[in-house]
Amino acid sequence: MTYPSLPTSVHQYIRLLRKRAERDSARQCVLEGEHLCGEYLALCERGAVTPPYEIVIQSGVSETMERLAGAFGQLSVSVYSTSEHKFQQLCDAQTPQGILAVIDFPELPLETDKPLLILDGVADPGNVGTIIRTAEWFGMRNIILGAGCADRFNPKTVRATMGSIFRCAVHSAPNLASTLREEYGHYRFYGASQRASRTLTDVQPSGQWGVVMGSEAHGISPEIEALLHDTFRIARAEHSEAESLNVAVAAGVILHHLSTF
Repeated sequence: MTYPSLPTSVHQYIRLLRKRAERDSARQCVLEGEHLCGEYLALCERGAVTPPYEIVIQSGVSETMERLAGAFGQLSVSVYSTSEHKFQQLCDAQTPQGILAVIDFPELPLETDKPLLILDGVADPGNVGTIIRTAEWFGMRNIILGAGCADRFNPKTVRATMGSIFRCAVHSAPNLASTLREEYGHYRFYGASQRASRTLTDVQPSGQWGVVMGSEAHGISPEIEALLHDTFRIARAEHSEAESLNVAVAAGVILHHLSTF
């Protein structure tokens, strides 16, 4: 199927959305690739989200991509085609997959009185996205990102979530300490710390609770650490000389344990 050429104005707008300030102002972001666009299409067809504003495909894409674009077209979404060179200008990925969508921020409300996963200064977007994906796997869908964290709608973050960004309530809290004090004062907070005397297996949360993950380089910030009710560490094998765990890997270990409570 032949689609109209991507207008210059739309091309320029999508390029602007690579900047966080522009995304936050417009409350829109870009989905790159077949998997994310396919997941979003399924949500559109169920009426769970609003259709994209635009779909852009690279000229000469596969029949699979053509069918995906056509399915969006059936939802009255504008579908445009552009050259490989211009398409690459729109994408963050080094090897774009030939399709992208411009969507409204997928923002779900935080579930009241459900456990919280709190990230404090986790700056790498790949780690943040992987943690969001892992959190959904273990049933923890309330996620708060404090200052210093990668943007939840950074293209790398979104890609690393593999679609979990559509199903988790991921919120930014620029003043994380105030948010936790004022909105979650009734919660008990647990924090991962290499300096802790207790190990993860000692933690058995009850009631309303949240777990905090800090950055690999600096750990949990002092103002957040002051709000913790308890800290724990992941026990290392007796003869291991490994210095630390990647924060996303650590989150997986922690969430696996806490998912039983």
